[in-house]
Amino acid sequence: MRDWRLFVGCVTVVSLLCGNAMAAETPSLLERDVLPILTKNCLGCHGGLVKEGKLDLRTVPAMLQGGESGPAIEAGDSAKSQLWQRIQSDEMPAGDDREKLSAREKVIIKAWIDGGLPTVSEQQTNVDTLLPAGTRHDAGEVASAVDRHLESFLKTSELTASSLTDDEEFLRRVYLDLIGRVPTAEQAAAFLDNTKPERRAELIDSLLASPDFGQQFGRTWREWVCPPELPSDGNAGTQPYSEARTFGDWMGKKVAANEPWDKITREILTASGEIKNSPQIIFFGLAGKGGSISADGTSRAVASLFMGVQIQCARCHDDPYRDWAQSEYWGLAAFFGRSQGNFKKIEIGKGPSKDPGKIGIPGSAFRNAGMTIDASFLRTKESKPFDAKAAKDLRTPFVDWLVDKDNAYFARSFVNRTWFYLFSRGIVNPIDDFRELNPPSHPGLLQLLANEFAASNYDIKHLYRCLCRSNAYQRSTRVSPGIDQPARDALTTAFGRMPMRLLNADMLYESLKQVYADSKLDLRTSSKDSSVGMAAPVRDQWLEFHRRFGTNEDDATDFTHGVATMLTMINHPRLLAGSSALDKYLQANKEHSPQQVVEWLYLSTLSRRPTQQERDEATVFLAEVNDSQEAYKGLLWTLVNRTEFILIR
Repeated sequence: MRDWRLFVGCVTVVSLLCGNAMAAETPSLLERDVLPILTKNCLGCHGGLVKEGKLDLRTVPAMLQGGESGPAIEAGDSAKSQLWQRIQSDEMPAGDDREKLSAREKVIIKAWIDGGLPTVSEQQTNVDTLLPAGTRHDAGEVASAVDRHLESFLKTSELTASSLTDDEEFLRRVYLDLIGRVPTAEQAAAFLDNTKPERRAELIDSLLASPDFGQQFGRTWREWVCPPELPSDGNAGTQPYSEARTFGDWMGKKVAANEPWDKITREILTASGEIKNSPQIIFFGLAGKGGSISADGTSRAVASLFMGVQIQCARCHDDPYRDWAQSEYWGLAAFFGRSQGNFKKIEIGKGPSKDPGKIGIPGSAFRNAGMTIDASFLRTKESKPFDAKAAKDLRTPFVDWLVDKDNAYFARSFVNRTWFYLFSRGIVNPIDDFRELNPPSHPGLLQLLANEFAASNYDIKHLYRCLCRSNAYQRSTRVSPGIDQPARDALTTAFGRMPMRLLNADMLYESLKQVYADSKLDLRTSSKDSSVGMAAPVRDQWLEFHRRFGTNEDDATDFTHGVATMLTMINHPRLLAGSSALDKYLQANKEHSPQQVVEWLYLSTLSRRPTQQERDEATVFLAEVNDSQEAYKGLLWTLVNRTEFILIR
């Protein structure tokens, strides 16, 4: 139930530090307090899948409508509310084997009804975004508004934000986030020696202007699009990892060329032909089943990635815990029902849906198999009209609706996912669970960013520039001494400090390739094709690296294979063999002193100069090794094996 306990409205610090033990003066709210109780105890019998007595307890309108016995609740009067009467008497949950609600849970339900059924969503209406919608603003102005939103929340919650990070940590963080690798020693020294007040803003601009920003963006979205294991070609044949990387490269080039997000999205979702000409075609195969396109697989992926909603549970029945209907799921899928193919090619007009604009619920669905559903835009009050029979490809009117600036999902989903990438948590969390019952922690902030993104005509670089220039992004991971873990967690969740993150596999691989000046860095276990813990050999060093160094995509602080990661870094002969970059530096600086080499090694790996203690320790180490070249290799190995190297502070 942890995801329900969001930071909502203006709550007290007691609430922030004590989970759902709300301060006495804080009213019960549906999403934060009541729905977790109902989800655990009631929705199994009174949700979307099962509605005993025709009663649905997922939303306030459904409770007010009630079931066979009449309305379940009456706003402001628990004594007249059947829901409270049955909970108070322990009639609900029904059954002798069912655990009844605790006294604390009963207090919450009663207080909510007597309080007039307050919801977070009501508190978040007409929020002040601080900047007017419909106008593109200067990045610095947006960054300032971002900070004012967060500072107001922190002040109300009696939380003190962490100080701004120092230049060394900011340098490394922004390089890794924007271009996916650590800076070179020369790049690090140039920034650290820069005394201009605007040096951070200038660095952000230069990184966003680099083609490497597009490549890192493409790598990030490739990972979001691709499932953990890709579909096989034929009978357990080759998996399309190379094609997936080409898709990431394709997207990266689009972003580097300043193409807007709506145009990139359109090119993905309306692609046809063969993958050799259109790398984005792989999206449909990856979202399908066994590498083949499926309308419902596409609708799930589109909803999650481009709209930020989870509708997968409504495939077979109305979602019992979210307010999504089965008809809505298949209404979205109908837009993709005329496509046929796999991850290599797509043909339009030859899909399983013979009648344009309609789709039949398959027999594999739990309920309503055989029912025909019309194509319909998801949860839209005023849908744009479209002629299903006249349209050659129904995906086109769908994308027209999706990328419209009035669409409730498109801009908000992208800015929330971008915020998650930079801060390790979405303003709506999980990032693909936008719905009324899972409100944003900072509604004004989310709307501000969505308005700005739409007003900029979906300019990706502008959004990143706005966020990276904010104090919120530039805050330290450190907190004041004496702050306990609950307070630390509260501050992180309220975006008052930056969380410490691990380099993901792509960041680590790109950084090691640069440090060792080896564009084809191979960390497989021997000179022959091999793999750790797998039956079949891996002939792709990139794939092997990803399987060893993959991180948890839902938690940027967690490696998925810690032991394999550690053993490879410590023992692999390639990392012990030295660096061509180091050799080149030594060759170009023949009059170097040991202290200069030590500084260069620190700058090239940890993006900072060594402390005096580290200089002294390195001097002692170098003196103990007769061969200076071997000593420098050993020091390099030590630095890439430090925890600091694999962290984004």
